[in-house]
Amino acid sequence: MNQEKIGKFIAKIRKEKKMTQQELADKLNITDRAVGNWENGRRLPDYSIIKDLCSELDISINELFAGDYIKTNEKEKQFEKNVLDIFKFSNDKKKKYKFVLIILSVMLFISICFIGRIIMIKRGYIPDPDLSYTQRYESGKENLKGTVNYNSFESISMDFEIGANKYGYAVFKNPDKAFKRLKKNYSKGIKAIQKEFSLPPLSQFNFRIYGTYGWQLTTGTDEEKEQARFISSFFDIYENSFN
Repeated sequence: MNQEKIGKFIAKIRKEKKMTQQELADKLNITDRAVGNWENGRRLPDYSIIKDLCSELDISINELFAGDYIKTNEKEKQFEKNVLDIFKFSNDKKKKYKFVLIILSVMLFISICFIGRIIMIKRGYIPDPDLSYTQRYESGKENLKGTVNYNSFESISMDFEIGANKYGYAVFKNPDKAFKRLKKNYSKGIKAIQKEFSLPPLSQFNFRIYGTYGWQLTTGTDEEKEQARFISSFFDIYENSFN
């Protein structure tokens, strides 16, 4: 189906009938802009007014979609062609709309992920890239904040390797790896804190409360209390990657 050809055909007959675009539009209760869109090949007439349009132009619907007058002996052949063209046009539009819908859905998903990440960072649920490891934490450097015995952490596991962010605060080089190692090696202390203070299971969403209560643990074995204190000191450093 050739929209441009159909548009030129409408314009040709309108002019032959000495009608302006506005006059044709008035007869069909539409705007002259709509008529202009047809004649420029930008749009096809809405199906609801096709019959009235053809009546005003004294043409058949078959001729409208053909974009030309049809000889009597070719009407059946042209009708079949028009039907096939309409089906093809409809199918192409569906594919186009489907493609546009997919693109919009992908863009929406990306936007949600982007905005969600910003919110998670601001609320301290995921590490802030601006607070990540940038340098080795070594005592004596002027820009470093606080005093952290990084050797004591790294002697336990290199998963606890400590560095400093660009602001000079101590951070774990790989916070995710350090967090997993803590849960694995210090599970007794974690369970003791959770039990005494009736806390939900430790996660990256509630680690601060475990850091607060670790120092306050009064029940459990000496090993559990020692682990609880380490957990608090761990989260003092871990938190620097978040805010």
